[in-house]
Amino acid sequence: MKRGVPLLIVFVVGFVMLTTYFIKNPTLGQARTLLNNWGVIVTAFSVGLASVNILRIHSARIANRRSGWINSVALILTMFIFIVVGIYSRHNPDNKAAAQLFSNLFDYAYSPFSATMYAMIAFYVASASYRAFRMRSFEATLLLTAALLVMLGNAPIAEQIWDKFPVIGNWLLNVVNTTGQRGIAIGVAIGGFATSLRILLGFDRGHLGYGE
Repeated sequence: MKRGVPLLIVFVVGFVMLTTYFIKNPTLGQARTLLNNWGVIVTAFSVGLASVNILRIHSARIANRRSGWINSVALILTMFIFIVVGIYSRHNPDNKAAAQLFSNLFDYAYSPFSATMYAMIAFYVASASYRAFRMRSFEATLLLTAALLVMLGNAPIAEQIWDKFPVIGNWLLNVVNTTGQRGIAIGVAIGGFATSLRILLGFDRGHLGYGE
């Protein structure tokens, strides 16, 4: 019962969601809508559970004055400010000041922090690119050559040196790169289908917290 009921639920839900893509039936359509709504509800509860977990972990860090506890204070304050302002502006759409405050928090607090994180990630990308582009093999040499041609194709000064650099760079991006991306996408789709089928049929039970 402990294993059979979750597997049965997964099979029924997966079967309904998959069947509605191929069969147009009002009953199946209503079932799909109901399951989608339940998915939204479960997701909302998951976000709430994650928020409670964040509050529990960082409250303990603040209480014990562990290293970086001031960052935990900032995190909890920010989380509560966003929650309160977001819920209030959602339920009071006529209050323009609350909507503007939420917009300002998102545009001038959240977005700059996100941009900062991406800027920091750029250094790791540059480091990984340096390690990948070192000419230790024929494939690495091809990768380095293609990267140099693409960068030259996007540099304004390269067109003044040779007008074919932009043409070569665009060809590498639109033909060679697109071909590789499509191959990866097809492989990911086949792998996703195989994994979904294993879960649907009950062969893969890792999502239930135990192995085969």
